[in-house]
Amino acid sequence: MTDRHAAGDRDDRERINRARATAEDLFRPKRSTAPAELGASDAAPLGSADQQLPRQPRIIPIQHAAPTNTANTEPRAELKPEAPQIRASQYGRVRALLNYGMTREQVADHYKVPVTEIDRIISRSGSRDRP
Repeated sequence: MTDRHAAGDRDDRERINRARATAEDLFRPKRSTAPAELGASDAAPLGSADQQLPRQPRIIPIQHAAPTNTANTEPRAELKPEAPQIRASQYGRVRALLNYGMTREQVADHYKVPVTEIDRIISRSGSRDRP
């Protein structure tokens, strides 16, 4: 039984040593094939920034859009901007703000809508409950 343990311990040590050597190889600086022109006069290690070539920036050219001829295009019909409206899901919040002391003008300013929109919501206050 001790022979088995001794053989197993030896195998474990060998595996551990191989794994350690492999891990050390991963972190060891890589040897690059340096040109002979550098010579032995350079005291800097092979992986230093002095010997690395400067990186070229990646510049992607912008493609300019083809010019449009504005003389041939028809004038677009100007759309009347719709007055901003408050979503129906916010009606309860509007009523709560009014109940808690905000004025109609303050609520309208908060939602960036005209005061008439707030008045319309107030006038509908019980419309959901009615058949």
